This record gives sequence, structure tokens and C-alpha cells, in this order.
Amino acid sequence: MARRFFVGGNWKMNGTKESLEELITTLNTADLDDQTEVVCAAPSIYLDFVRSLLDPRIMVAAQNCYKVAKGAFTGEISPAMIQDCGADWVILGHSERRHVFGESDELIGQKCS
Repeated sequence: MARRFFVGGNWKMNGTKESLEELITTLNTADLDDQTEVVCAAPSIYLDFVRSLLDPRIMVAAQNCYKVAKGAFTGEISPAMIQDCGADWVILGHSERRHVFGESDELIGQKCS
């Protein structure tokens, strides 16, 4: 079976609702190849907003998550919360999380469990 081509865009800590609406309009009107999987990683605060406007053919990803489903972890987001917003992907182990926030291989592994 042939593998599908994958294109992902990480929006990092950029965008406002207004600017994201413009970007989403551009993506929604683009001529996308059905054999290409397209995923947009939006800031967590905008996951639900992006999913509600983005063409369902384009998947949504979170940019990070924590290692547990729930609890007293201020500012974190769980995989269940990500799914509840309609996102099916999450970026883990990004170089910025490792270098800026000091995330270790061990912690990233725990997030995958």
C-alpha cells in the first residue's frame, strides 16, 4: 500500500481570530490533493475555533499536551481535551519544547503513553 503524502503547518504562538480566519479561508478555498494529508497545528486556545471553521478534509493538531488525563496542572492541556476540541493530532518532542522548556526524552515518552 502506498503511503500518503503528509503536509503539516505549525502556527506556533501566532495569530488572532481575525488573522486565523483569513488563513482558514485561504486553506478552505485551496485546491487540495485528496492523496495528501494536511494538518494544521493551532495554538491550544484556538483549537475549537479553528476546527469549527476549517474544512473537515484538513486535520487540526495541538502543539503540545501533558502526560495525564486530568488534574491540578495549571495551564496544561490533556489529550482528552484536545480530542474534545475536534483535534486528532498533537505535536510532541518539538525542539522548542526540549530546548526552551527543558523537556526530556523521558517526559516526552510519558506523554506518548
